[in-house]
Amino acid sequence: MSNEIIIKLEEGLYEDYKEELEKKYFGGITAGGPDKGCPWYHKSDQEIEEEATQKVKEFMDRNS
Repeated sequence: MSNEIIIKLEEGLYEDYKEELEKKYFGGITAGGPDKGCPWYHKSDQEIEEEATQKVKEFMDRNS
């Protein structure tokens, strides 16, 4: 496959995995304070992004 196709595949996988992880770690909606109405998660954004990146890497390694 060409590099452009691989990059698009990785980007799509990343977004899918990130969305899946956000659903998995969703903790609720903030009830008060300056973040009122915002979602919160059991893991930080950085941790979710790192886990999504790792899942993409594992998928690509498994299927290369």
